[in-house]
Parts: sequence; structure tokens; C-alpha cells
Amino acid sequence: MYSPDIAVGLGSIVYALAKLDGHLQIEEQQAAHKLLTEEPYSDLAICACFLRDNTGEAVEEAYAFGLRRMADKRLELTKQTKKRFIHILLRVARAHDGISRQERTFIRAFWHELQQL
Repeated sequence: MYSPDIAVGLGSIVYALAKLDGHLQIEEQQAAHKLLTEEPYSDLAICACFLRDNTGEAVEEAYAFGLRRMADKRLELTKQTKKRFIHILLRVARAHDGISRQERTFIRAFWHELQQL
């Protein structure tokens, strides 16, 4: 189990991934909601994701914020949790027209960042 800060960070990262192409697709929103509901503090993760969309936050800002939240609580991130986060991102990316090259690059970069924490 991890803290609410990690959940907010995860929601921010999911938003950044889904927003790479310019806006959240309905399929990505549905997948994100379903997957984040299964996580601890799901309400915070979902709110973080969709509040960022409502304010039109830039992908880079949401990603940086999410990484900062996770870095601040890095001791809570187990190997299994990190893998689960990547699985969530892959499922969200696949939800609309499969995984694009840009999304794949994003997920790889995030995986690399997680390994550094």
C-alpha cells in the first residue's frame, strides 16, 4: 500500500500519457477510470487525472508533478507497484487506437525514471 501522494502522482502521470496527442480520448478516460479505481486512494488518483484535464495543464507539467510526488515517497514504491503502474499506462495507451510511438517512448521514459527512484 502506498500513500495518497503516490496516488495523486499516478493520476498525474496517467493524465500526461493520455494527453500526449492533445486531448483525452473517451476510451482513455474510461480505461483510466476503471484501472485507477482498482488502486489505493483511487478517488485521489482519478481526481488528479481529470482535474488536470479540466484546467488544461500541459503534459510536461503533469508529468513533472507526478514524478515529484513519487520521488518524495520513493520508499513506498516496491518493485511490484512500479510494474503495476507500467501495466496501467500500457492499458490506457492501448485503449484508443493502440500504443503510438510517442506513448511507447513516454512509458519507457517513465519506467526508466521509476527505476532511478
